[in-house]
Amino acid sequence: MKNVVLYVVMVTGLTALFVWLKGRNTERVPSSPAMVVSPEGDTAREVLLVDVRTPEEYHAGHKEGALNLPVDEVEQLAPQLLPNKNAVILLYCRTGKRADKAMETLRKMGYSHVENLHRFES
Repeated sequence: MKNVVLYVVMVTGLTALFVWLKGRNTERVPSSPAMVVSPEGDTAREVLLVDVRTPEEYHAGHKEGALNLPVDEVEQLAPQLLPNKNAVILLYCRTGKRADKAMETLRKMGYSHVENLHRFES
């Protein structure tokens, strides 16, 4: 009987761990990037929506399809999460200040099409 209880506890714990890890990984991967074709050229570019708020703020509510890349982690995680430096990257946060900071960091890293969505809001 002890073995059965131990087995059930272990399976339940491992299942909970895998579900939690899967949930953490999906917040770092955009669902599927949109594509946009520029009037100047025939090339299609990826469009990525990036939420630069904390993971807690992101989990409290975020725009559909947004990738969570906290502003304090941009320099470390951008090469992995945003490998295409020619993609159109649209940043947002609560007020626009963190998005500005992230935009500056990404531009210094060589990303060529980065914008703060707060600049377009009225």
